[in-house]
Parts: sequence; structure tokens; C-alpha cells
Amino acid sequence: CVRVCGEGPTCVRMALDQSNRYVKLDLDEETLMRIEQHVLVAYHMRPKYPIAKDFISTAAHFAAESSTGTNVNVCTTDDHTISVDAVAYELDEENELMKIAYPVKLFDRNITDGRAMLCSILTLVIGNNQGMGDVEYGKIMDIWFPPDFVRLFDGLQC
Repeated sequence: CVRVCGEGPTCVRMALDQSNRYVKLDLDEETLMRIEQHVLVAYHMRPKYPIAKDFISTAAHFAAESSTGTNVNVCTTDDHTISVDAVAYELDEENELMKIAYPVKLFDRNITDGRAMLCSILTLVIGNNQGMGDVEYGKIMDIWFPPDFVRLFDGLQC
């Protein structure tokens, strides 16, 4: 329990630190764009203290919750699960910048024709992280899609 703003003690559940799995700062954006296997998303993100431990662990939690992670340790994680982990690859705490790479294999496809579905992208990139208690806000600033992935969507083709 902690004391918040001079009030009585408040119990705060700290988020699970998953930075060893969901943060890969050795990845660079140019390489990720060249290999075309990830959707890259830039966020303006602020941790919510005192619930958040720090910027890095909050970014890891954000990437985990919007891909393959949970808020508890599980024993069923396998190589396939890890291969579709979203990872934070660039963090700038001073400017509240966080960039996450989402493997294209993570996103669901239409079972009738194999086309990519925007609802899957919106669910993972936007919708899965809005209820996290350790994030004050996470606003999408930019999204980059690999050209071959864009061609999997219905509609006008590039």
C-alpha cells in the first residue's frame, strides 16, 4: 500500500515487469522496414505513477497486453507464441515516445479468403491497451504497414 497525495493508504497493484521479453532496443527501424515483417506503431505514452514501475517496464506491459502477454506468469508459452510477440524497439522517456513492432503474423486473417482485416489491427494496436492501470495515456502518432501486408486488404491496391 502507498500514500497518494496526502490521502490515506491506497493499495496499488504493480504491473508485472515483462521488459526482458517485450523490449528489444537493439532492433532498428530501418531494418524492421526493410524486412517488412512488422507493423510499426509510434505512440505518445505516459506511465501512470505510482502504479507504473518505470517507462521501460510500462512499455513492455503495453507491448505484451497488445499482443501475446498476460498480467500473470504462465507456463504455456512456446516458441510460436514468442514469435508473434509485439516488442518495444525504441523508447524516449523525455519525449514520451514509444515505438512498437507488431509481427504481421500476429494479426488475424479472414478465414474465407485469407485477406487481412482492419478490425484485427484496430483491436490489437488500439483496443487492447486502453484499460491498463499503469498507463496514463497511449496515443497513436504514426503507423507503418509493410507494402505486401497492405496488399492483403480489400479495396484499392497499391
